[in-house]
Amino acid sequence: MPVVDSERVTVFHLFGELLAYTTRSEVPAAYGEIGIVAVLDPEASPGLPWLLAARFCRERDQTEQYAQWITSQAARARVSGGGRLVELQAAKWEFEKHKEHRFTALYFNHEILRTGTMRVVGLDLVPLKTQARTRRRYCPP
Repeated sequence: MPVVDSERVTVFHLFGELLAYTTRSEVPAAYGEIGIVAVLDPEASPGLPWLLAARFCRERDQTEQYAQWITSQAARARVSGGGRLVELQAAKWEFEKHKEHRFTALYFNHEILRTGTMRVVGLDLVPLKTQARTRRRYCPP
């Protein structure tokens, strides 16, 4: 996994699970058309965001709605601070993709959602995991 420099990363918890959110661009305009939501805990499944979406979305929802839910939770943490634990302005990180979803239309200005596992260089996960777990409000899937 290559290390990416100087990207804004929002570290947040979702029902006690430690996640990170950032955006990427694959075009020179760099408008963040790719949303990345990743687990930070190396012991957690990279599919965790999708498991949470399946659990907390409506029974009739499908992959598109799950991807919207995941993106909404990450954006909520960034914009309103709900569940946000730390906001890193110049983070170096590595990402391993688990799943990718292309939205049928722009969603939170994203064309694509990528989920997987992230490692933020120099970030101590121990206190963040403790904070996230003390705020757990459900039984894990």
